[in-house]
Amino acid sequence: MPVINKAKVREYMAKKDILTFKELAECLGISQTQLSNILSNKFEPIKSNVIDLAKFLEVDALEIIKELDQPKEK
Repeated sequence: MPVINKAKVREYMAKKDILTFKELAECLGISQTQLSNILSNKFEPIKSNVIDLAKFLEVDALEIIKELDQPKEK
């Protein structure tokens, strides 16, 4: 399952002098709760959210996505 790579997001945030996820949420015009849900590994992020985040960070969307390993069924 693809998820947002928080480490990469933080790396690109630093390049834009954004220190916290709260600041990032404000820059994106969304609530901190909504950003938290986007960055959560609990479910697959919505494509438009990934694209909006990547555009703001000025990177390709694939740069901030990683595959979350699924536990293997027995």
